[in-house]
Parts: sequence; structure tokens; C-alpha cells
Amino acid sequence: MNLLVTGGAGFIGSNLIQHIIERPEVHRLVNLDCLTYAAHLENSSLSLTTRKYGFEQADLRDKQRTCDLVQRHAITHVMHLAAESHVDRLNHRPGDLFTRM
Repeated sequence: MNLLVTGGAGFIGSNLIQHIIERPEVHRLVNLDCLTYAAHLENSSLSLTTRKYGFEQADLRDKQRTCDLVQRHAITHVMHLAAESHVDRLNHRPGDLFTRM
């Protein structure tokens, strides 16, 4: 499988990547993260030693860019872990969810 993990630089995403990157059924793992305040790319540093790992810095809400990378990497499966960790922020600016769609 070619797996896309959204939010892979966050706490949960980076730990998940470390746990599954060497599984034989994972042929390619792409970490998609826009690297906001809650993301730390160094959390996934161990993954950088394998050729099946790739990182894409992009905003998931950018539909065209997301579709392009799904096609480019021939993604077959998605684990969606990208999330706003402070949901109360959406009460002040709910339109931020859809600004790039």
C-alpha cells in the first residue's frame, strides 16, 4: 500500500509513523503536514532513514495540491490525523476550515 498520513508531524501522527513505517505491506508512506505550532518534523526523524518515507509540507485544505500529491505518489490509503488541537479557535474563525477549498 502507498499510505498518506495527514498530520504526521504531530504527536500522534509521528508516533504512528514510527510504529508502522517498517511494516512489509507499507510500500510508500507520505507524511503530509503544514507544520503549524503543534507540529515538529523532528518527531519523524527516524523515518528519514528509510527510502519508503516521504514528507510533503502542504495545507490539506489546498485541494489542488493535495490531489496532485495523491496522484504523484499513487496513494492507495489515507490515515487522516491532521486536526486543530485547540478546537475553541474555530469558534472565533469557523471559516478557516474552508478557506482553501
